[in-house]
Amino acid sequence: MREPVRNSIEAFICNNVAAVLDKEGYGSSEVDLGVNEALRFYRTTCTFKKGKVFESCLAKAKAMVSPAKKSKPKSKKVAA
Repeated sequence: MREPVRNSIEAFICNNVAAVLDKEGYGSSEVDLGVNEALRFYRTTCTFKKGKVFESCLAKAKAMVSPAKKSKPKSKKVAA
């Protein structure tokens, strides 16, 4: 379930993050999780680089929904 938006900027972030994540093939629960993370990041960050608010929020949303990459176990070399 998505958090309610407080203003038009948050509505813009919600709608566009949801559209991008949906286009990339994420499920509805993952899209909601990403949108909530983008809103949380927007609300708790006091400054952004000029013109990079949406890109920063989208990056946080993608990081939240993308699966964690597991490192491959190191193979042990056998002494001959």
